[in-house]
Amino acid sequence: GLAGPLRWLQSCLRRTAGDREEDGERGGGAAGVRGLLRGSPGSRGSGTSHPVPLVPLSEENEDAMENRRFQALLRRLGLRPPDSEQETFWRIPAALSPRQLRRAAASITHHGPDPSGSPQGLPEPPQYPQD
Repeated sequence: GLAGPLRWLQSCLRRTAGDREEDGERGGGAAGVRGLLRGSPGSRGSGTSHPVPLVPLSEENEDAMENRRFQALLRRLGLRPPDSEQETFWRIPAALSPRQLRRAAASITHHGPDPSGSPQGLPEPPQYPQD
């Protein structure tokens, strides 16, 4: 079943929410050198989030990532599929706030993947402004 992968997905969302809260507290609008690093993936604590890859480390989670119902759930939660040959993993977009991530994690507990494939009260995926 998908119970294990759902727990894994929840913990990924919660961990990312916690990381982003810490980053936000550490780097409240710091300019200077940190500002220049904003675009580089390694700049932690600049107050800017980066997309976080969902890396399935178990076979069970790997199988779930290929399951169409699981992928539909990922999409409903606002997660993004790999968008090029260079990307292998789904990603938690940088635009999702800690609050949105926690809400998404909570919705998994309440609903799980719905066999009928209908969103069943899950939050609408956020609309991202195009940069």
